[in-house]
Amino acid sequence: MNHLNYTPSQRAELKFIGVCVAAACCAIALVTSQIVFAQVSKPGSKEERETDAKALSATTSEKPATPADKILLEAQLQALIDAYERSDVGFFQAKIDPSMPGYSRVLDAMRRDATSQTRPRLLFTDQTWSIGANVAMLQARFQKRFFDARNLNPELVEGRVVMLLSRDGDLWRISAVTGDNPFESRVIAPCGTGAIRLLSPVNANAEPFFVEVDDADLAGVPSIQADVITSRGDREVVTLTALSPDGKFRGRINAQRLSAQGVSVPGDGQVQLIGDITVTARYADQCIAITRAQQIVSASDTRRDPGVLGQLSCRLGGNTTFVSLAQASANAPTNAAITVELVDPDLAGLPSINVTLRSGADSETLTLGAIGNLGRFLLTSVPTRAAASLSPIPNNNVLEINGPVSVAVDYNDARSGVVGVTQRVSAECGGVSSGYQLAQLSCSVNTTLSELANFVTQPRAVPAQISVFDPDLLLANPASITVTARNSLGDVESIRLDSQGAGRYVANSIAMTAGAPTPGDGNLGFNQPATISMSYADLTTASGSPQNLSETCGGVTRGFTLATLAVDFPLINTGLPYAFNSARQDAPCTISVVDPDRSSPSVNVAISATRASTGQIDTETFTLPQVAPGRYEISSCPVSGYVANPIAAAAVYAPVPGNGLINLGGGASTIRVVYVDNTAPNGGSQNVQRSVTVNN
Repeated sequence: MNHLNYTPSQRAELKFIGVCVAAACCAIALVTSQIVFAQVSKPGSKEERETDAKALSATTSEKPATPADKILLEAQLQALIDAYERSDVGFFQAKIDPSMPGYSRVLDAMRRDATSQTRPRLLFTDQTWSIGANVAMLQARFQKRFFDARNLNPELVEGRVVMLLSRDGDLWRISAVTGDNPFESRVIAPCGTGAIRLLSPVNANAEPFFVEVDDADLAGVPSIQADVITSRGDREVVTLTALSPDGKFRGRINAQRLSAQGVSVPGDGQVQLIGDITVTARYADQCIAITRAQQIVSASDTRRDPGVLGQLSCRLGGNTTFVSLAQASANAPTNAAITVELVDPDLAGLPSINVTLRSGADSETLTLGAIGNLGRFLLTSVPTRAAASLSPIPNNNVLEINGPVSVAVDYNDARSGVVGVTQRVSAECGGVSSGYQLAQLSCSVNTTLSELANFVTQPRAVPAQISVFDPDLLLANPASITVTARNSLGDVESIRLDSQGAGRYVANSIAMTAGAPTPGDGNLGFNQPATISMSYADLTTASGSPQNLSETCGGVTRGFTLATLAVDFPLINTGLPYAFNSARQDAPCTISVVDPDRSSPSVNVAISATRASTGQIDTETFTLPQVAPGRYEISSCPVSGYVANPIAAAAVYAPVPGNGLINLGGGASTIRVVYVDNTAPNGGSQNVQRSVTVNN
């Protein structure tokens, strides 16, 4: 036992005690071997023990123990027992000599009992003390009662122990233990390796992590600690609280998902998840195996970065219409103002990203360029062609539209925020409106039945003003268009309008006849007054549906007015005889007819002169030439008076009808002028007459 490092006097005492109690010394020698705390044989027979006691008494009689020594030893033994019962490892450790064989084994045994036993009670009986000046030996029986911490079953352990103690000033320390160890269970369960689990949500985005440990060797311990580390350098300490007294523990730690540019902050109480990352939970299994090595138990979980759902936006230029695009791309594709923007931090650092543009039957792949390096991508224009006759060709790098259409963009986000799920992100750009304008129709046409009836050659091209302004026709630019003319008598005819440029179409006349209406013969027929209207079908409107425009243009009125007649013979009138110096004389007169319905070069009037004294009547027809449109007039009338008969010395009056002269007898005569208006307002003919009385 020279390896125990005792003082010379202590070695002498131990040597003598060893001689006297050979069996005990053999057991102590076994304790010093590599196999510590193994069960050893109990001391020898009763006779052997009595011999040992006699030898010890003879040896120690030279320095007998005092009552104070025994009281001190018993008090310090009781303090050791109390420390064991309350699991005070620090105090217990102070009562053991560090050079004792199996020093660490004794402490480990106490720690193990502290976790596997509840409410232990240790009682020593049959105590026999052998006390020297610096070394003492105790032989005793013991009983240890406790509850198993795993199942709370009561347990009883009994045995016999021999303990050697050495003096250190006023303190006695245990130097060796042989026999049954009272500080551990008689039958020690095999030491088992615990299990640890790392639990996390499905997507492990920002929810807390849970760490669970199942270790029966730790039954009864209120809490333990575990480490959580990541492959990005984070390390956090988690306290696991016992879920039950059988060694099951659970602890929680928050997690924070950061972008790929994020930085871990060890010890801040939460796990930083950056990109695809491995998270490991581990704890030190305190079970001491035969190798006496502390075992680190760990479990790892690789969490994939679910990413962040990208934000996609799109907008059309405010004046982007089908008409404007068609005009701009008539000869070659034009760049339409379509702005597409994608913000996705998962794509930070990429130079570009592709999205899909959809419009009607066309779909094109657009490449958005990176703006900075934080995952923002932008495109501001798209090559576009528009025409009504286009057949879109997908994936030809030109957006092709053949009418008003809606435009949208799509992006497949492979890191959408849910691990393993690709989500389609869409954005509406808006609609390409038609841009068509409603056409403008105007017309004016007016005439009369008299004008139609008096027109010699049928049909008549009646002056008119017919105009259509349709800027949408600039796309096709036809040479002419057609409007529909109608009258209220049921006639329907097509009128051609020729292009005047800039979307304007005009006609300056319309064919009309004074006769029964015949639809489709090219002429509007009128056999009575009626209204005229025009209509135009605008096929390109903002609503996308054709729209008919109609206007009332005027019409054909009857046009017949009753003629007016004026007659005046200023020098031949009652009270003012007019002397004729010859048989024929052109007398001043005014015979005037105003007939707006007539357009002939002259009209006739009928004249009758009635002699008041004899009742004789002269009848003549005068022709009045046209002096203005619808006005006919003469200012001189050929007349003849009476003829003096020299033989009879009496006036001779002999009217000659139709001789071109107004024959007047002597005295008073009544001259009546009659004009026949063949276009009277009420239809048919009507006589218009005036009468004057002359005196000759």
